[in-house]
Amino acid sequence: MTAVLLLGATGRTGAALLRHRPPNLRLYAGVRPGDGAQPPSVLERADDARAIDLTDPARMRQALIGIDVVVNAIRLRGDIPQAALSDLHDRIVDAREGLSEPLIIHVGGAGALRMGGGRRFWQDPAFPAVTLPRGIAHAALRDHLESEARPRRWAYLIPPPSYRPEGRFTGGYRRRRPSDDEHDFARASISYEDFALALADAVRGRWTGTHLIST
Repeated sequence: MTAVLLLGATGRTGAALLRHRPPNLRLYAGVRPGDGAQPPSVLERADDARAIDLTDPARMRQALIGIDVVVNAIRLRGDIPQAALSDLHDRIVDAREGLSEPLIIHVGGAGALRMGGGRRFWQDPAFPAVTLPRGIAHAALRDHLESEARPRRWAYLIPPPSYRPEGRFTGGYRRRRPSDDEHDFARASISYEDFALALADAVRGRWTGTHLIST
Protein backbone atom coordinates (compact mmCIF):
# COMPACT_ATOMS: atom_id res chain seq x y z
CA MET A 1 0.00 0.00 0.00
CA THR A 2 1.35 3.43 -0.96
CA ALA A 3 2.23 5.62 2.03
CA VAL A 4 1.79 9.37 1.47
CA LEU A 5 2.92 12.26 3.66
CA LEU A 6 0.86 15.39 3.01
CA LEU A 7 2.48 18.69 3.95
CA GLY A 8 -0.01 21.54 4.18
CA ALA A 9 -2.99 19.34 5.03
CA THR A 10 -4.84 22.25 6.68
CA GLY A 11 -4.51 24.53 3.63
CA ARG A 12 -7.10 24.75 0.88
CA THR A 13 -5.27 22.55 -1.62
CA GLY A 14 -4.30 20.00 1.03
CA ALA A 15 -7.88 19.87 2.32
CA ALA A 16 -9.16 19.35 -1.23
CA LEU A 17 -6.77 16.43 -1.70
CA LEU A 18 -8.05 14.90 1.53
CA ARG A 19 -11.59 15.12 0.14
CA HIS A 20 -10.56 13.50 -3.14
CA ARG A 21 -7.86 11.17 -1.88
CA PRO A 22 -7.11 8.19 -4.10
CA PRO A 23 -7.96 4.72 -2.80
CA ASN A 24 -5.53 2.09 -1.60
CA LEU A 25 -3.07 4.34 0.15
CA ARG A 26 -2.22 5.31 3.69
CA LEU A 27 -2.23 9.06 4.05
CA TYR A 28 -0.37 10.82 6.85
CA ALA A 29 -0.96 14.48 7.60
CA GLY A 30 2.26 16.29 8.43
CA VAL A 31 1.79 18.32 11.62
CA ARG A 32 4.03 20.54 13.69
CA PRO A 33 5.51 18.81 16.76
CA GLY A 34 3.21 19.21 19.73
CA ASP A 35 0.34 20.53 17.59
CA GLY A 36 -2.77 18.74 18.79
CA ALA A 37 -5.24 21.31 17.47
CA GLN A 38 -5.79 19.91 13.98
CA PRO A 39 -9.22 20.60 12.43
CA PRO A 40 -11.63 17.64 12.73
CA SER A 41 -11.78 17.32 8.92
CA VAL A 42 -8.04 16.57 8.80
CA LEU A 43 -8.23 14.00 11.57
CA GLU A 44 -11.24 12.32 9.94
CA ARG A 45 -9.85 12.12 6.40
CA ALA A 46 -6.18 11.36 7.09
CA ASP A 47 -5.26 7.88 8.32
CA ASP A 48 -2.76 9.23 10.81
CA ALA A 49 -0.48 12.19 11.52
CA ARG A 50 3.30 12.52 11.64
CA ALA A 51 5.16 15.28 13.41
CA ILE A 52 7.53 17.09 11.08
CA ASP A 53 9.70 20.13 11.66
CA LEU A 54 10.91 21.50 8.34
CA THR A 55 13.90 23.11 10.06
CA ASP A 56 15.00 19.94 11.88
CA PRO A 57 16.69 17.33 9.62
CA ALA A 58 16.39 14.57 12.23
CA ARG A 59 12.64 15.08 12.65
CA MET A 60 12.19 15.32 8.89
CA ARG A 61 14.04 12.05 8.36
CA GLN A 62 11.95 10.35 11.03
CA ALA A 63 8.74 11.55 9.36
CA LEU A 64 9.87 10.18 5.97
CA ILE A 65 10.55 6.62 7.12
CA GLY A 66 8.34 4.25 5.14
CA ILE A 67 6.91 7.07 2.99
CA ASP A 68 6.55 6.49 -0.77
CA VAL A 69 5.24 9.92 -1.82
CA VAL A 70 5.54 13.37 -0.24
CA VAL A 71 2.94 15.90 -1.37
CA ASN A 72 4.08 19.46 -0.70
CA ALA A 73 0.94 21.61 -0.56
CA ILE A 74 2.47 24.16 1.82
CA ARG A 75 1.76 27.75 0.84
CA LEU A 76 4.48 29.97 2.22
CA ARG A 77 3.21 33.47 2.79
CA GLY A 78 4.67 36.92 2.99
CA ASP A 79 7.89 38.33 1.65
CA ILE A 80 9.66 35.01 1.23
CA PRO A 81 13.18 34.83 -0.25
CA GLN A 82 13.56 33.76 -3.87
CA ALA A 83 15.20 30.49 -2.82
CA ALA A 84 12.68 29.61 -0.07
CA LEU A 85 10.84 26.90 -2.03
CA SER A 86 14.00 25.47 -3.61
CA ASP A 87 15.59 25.28 -0.17
CA LEU A 88 12.52 23.46 1.18
CA HIS A 89 12.74 20.92 -1.65
CA ASP A 90 16.44 20.36 -0.95
CA ARG A 91 15.78 19.87 2.77
CA ILE A 92 13.28 17.13 1.95
CA VAL A 93 15.75 15.54 -0.48
CA ASP A 94 18.55 15.64 2.10
CA ALA A 95 16.30 14.16 4.79
CA ARG A 96 15.33 11.20 2.61
CA GLU A 97 18.96 10.26 1.87
CA GLY A 98 19.52 6.60 2.63
CA LEU A 99 15.78 5.88 2.71
CA SER A 100 13.67 4.63 -0.20
CA GLU A 101 13.78 8.11 -1.81
CA PRO A 102 10.08 8.97 -1.88
CA LEU A 103 8.69 10.87 -4.83
CA ILE A 104 8.16 14.58 -4.03
CA ILE A 105 5.07 16.14 -5.63
CA HIS A 106 4.93 19.93 -5.41
CA VAL A 107 1.82 22.06 -5.83
CA GLY A 108 3.21 24.72 -8.14
CA GLY A 109 2.46 28.37 -8.74
CA ALA A 110 1.42 30.30 -11.85
CA GLY A 111 4.34 32.68 -11.39
CA ALA A 112 6.54 29.90 -12.78
CA LEU A 113 4.77 29.85 -16.18
CA ARG A 114 6.90 30.66 -19.21
CA MET A 115 5.42 33.44 -21.30
CA GLY A 116 7.82 33.30 -24.26
CA GLY A 117 10.89 35.39 -24.90
CA GLY A 118 12.45 34.24 -21.63
CA ARG A 119 9.80 35.98 -19.50
CA ARG A 120 7.84 34.42 -16.65
CA PHE A 121 4.29 35.13 -15.58
CA TRP A 122 5.44 36.76 -12.35
CA GLN A 123 6.88 39.52 -14.57
CA ASP A 124 3.49 40.23 -16.14
CA PRO A 125 1.93 43.56 -15.07
CA ALA A 126 -1.25 41.63 -14.22
CA PHE A 127 0.52 39.50 -11.63
CA PRO A 128 -0.73 40.43 -8.12
CA ALA A 129 1.88 42.42 -6.23
CA VAL A 130 0.90 40.85 -2.90
CA THR A 131 1.93 37.39 -4.13
CA LEU A 132 4.97 38.51 -6.13
CA PRO A 133 7.58 37.01 -3.74
CA ARG A 134 5.84 33.63 -3.96
CA GLY A 135 5.61 33.89 -7.75
CA ILE A 136 9.34 34.56 -8.02
CA ALA A 137 10.09 31.70 -5.63
CA HIS A 138 7.97 29.29 -7.67
CA ALA A 139 9.81 30.22 -10.86
CA ALA A 140 13.09 29.57 -9.05
CA LEU A 141 11.80 26.21 -7.77
CA ARG A 142 10.73 25.13 -11.24
CA ASP A 143 14.11 26.06 -12.68
CA HIS A 144 15.84 24.25 -9.82
CA LEU A 145 13.83 21.07 -10.37
CA GLU A 146 14.14 21.04 -14.15
CA SER A 147 17.90 21.57 -13.96
CA GLU A 148 18.46 18.37 -11.98
CA ALA A 149 20.69 15.97 -13.91
CA ARG A 150 19.71 12.88 -11.90
CA PRO A 151 16.60 10.78 -12.74
CA ARG A 152 13.53 12.71 -11.69
CA ARG A 153 12.06 11.88 -8.31
CA TRP A 154 9.78 14.90 -8.35
CA ALA A 155 6.65 16.26 -9.99
CA TYR A 156 5.62 19.90 -10.26
CA LEU A 157 1.92 20.56 -10.95
CA ILE A 158 1.09 24.13 -11.99
CA PRO A 159 -2.43 25.56 -11.76
CA PRO A 160 -3.35 28.52 -13.99
CA PRO A 161 -3.54 32.07 -12.58
CA SER A 162 -7.30 31.66 -12.17
CA TYR A 163 -7.05 29.04 -9.41
CA ARG A 164 -10.39 29.36 -7.64
CA PRO A 165 -11.01 28.18 -4.07
CA GLU A 166 -14.78 28.32 -4.58
CA GLY A 167 -14.76 27.38 -8.26
CA ARG A 168 -17.17 24.88 -9.75
CA PHE A 169 -16.32 21.20 -9.40
CA THR A 170 -16.53 19.64 -12.86
CA GLY A 171 -15.08 16.26 -11.94
CA GLY A 172 -12.32 16.50 -14.55
CA TYR A 173 -9.17 18.29 -15.59
CA ARG A 174 -6.81 18.74 -18.51
CA ARG A 175 -3.10 17.97 -18.25
CA ARG A 176 -0.82 19.91 -20.60
CA ARG A 177 2.85 19.51 -21.37
CA PRO A 178 5.27 22.30 -20.46
CA SER A 179 6.78 24.45 -23.21
CA ASP A 180 8.85 27.57 -23.69
CA ASP A 181 5.67 29.57 -24.34
CA GLU A 182 2.78 28.82 -21.98
CA HIS A 183 1.01 32.10 -22.69
CA ASP A 184 -2.29 30.41 -23.64
CA PHE A 185 -2.35 28.43 -20.40
CA ALA A 186 -2.21 31.69 -18.46
CA ARG A 187 -5.78 32.34 -19.64
CA ALA A 188 -7.09 29.01 -18.33
CA SER A 189 -8.71 28.32 -14.98
CA ILE A 190 -9.43 25.52 -12.52
CA SER A 191 -11.11 25.03 -9.16
CA TYR A 192 -9.30 23.69 -6.12
CA GLU A 193 -11.56 20.63 -6.20
CA ASP A 194 -10.69 19.75 -9.82
CA PHE A 195 -7.00 20.41 -9.24
CA ALA A 196 -7.15 17.96 -6.33
CA LEU A 197 -8.24 15.25 -8.78
CA ALA A 198 -5.05 15.77 -10.78
CA LEU A 199 -3.02 15.77 -7.58
CA ALA A 200 -4.62 12.47 -6.55
CA ASP A 201 -3.84 10.98 -9.97
CA ALA A 202 -0.25 12.21 -9.69
CA VAL A 203 0.07 10.32 -6.41
CA ARG A 204 -1.54 7.18 -7.76
CA GLY A 205 0.30 7.25 -11.08
CA ARG A 206 3.64 8.43 -9.64
CA TRP A 207 3.90 11.26 -12.16
CA THR A 208 7.26 12.92 -12.66
CA GLY A 209 8.28 16.16 -14.30
CA THR A 210 6.31 19.38 -14.86
CA HIS A 211 2.59 19.34 -15.65
CA LEU A 212 0.17 22.21 -16.38
CA ILE A 213 -3.26 21.47 -14.93
CA SER A 214 -6.52 23.23 -15.91
CA THR A 215 -10.10 22.47 -16.91
